[in-house]
Amino acid sequence: MHTGSVSLRSANPPRKRLLVHLSRAVETLALRREPGTHVVPLKGALDGSVKVQSFEVNNREFMHFENISNALIRLDQGTYGRCIFCGGRIEADILAQTPWATECLECGEQESQP
Repeated sequence: MHTGSVSLRSANPPRKRLLVHLSRAVETLALRREPGTHVVPLKGALDGSVKVQSFEVNNREFMHFENISNALIRLDQGTYGRCIFCGGRIEADILAQTPWATECLECGEQESQP
């Protein structure tokens, strides 16, 4: 029986591809910008502080991180590889090119038409 989702057996390759994309995006960002460093005090049973580094990102960069993060969530929920519009299966070649894709070819074409 086909449910339109990626099988558990093939779940690791998409996860690995998504994590590689995420890692490359972070590396690229780190090479282009200096991180901001903030010291956050720890309270309660833990004593001391922790340094947190952050980067300012533009809207495009933020959306890229968000798309990858959402794809990892869909993978964990068992809905990775399903179109968010029709629930059908997203074509393998689309997922191979854009692992965070959210729509099948047919729905993508319908959305791009006026």
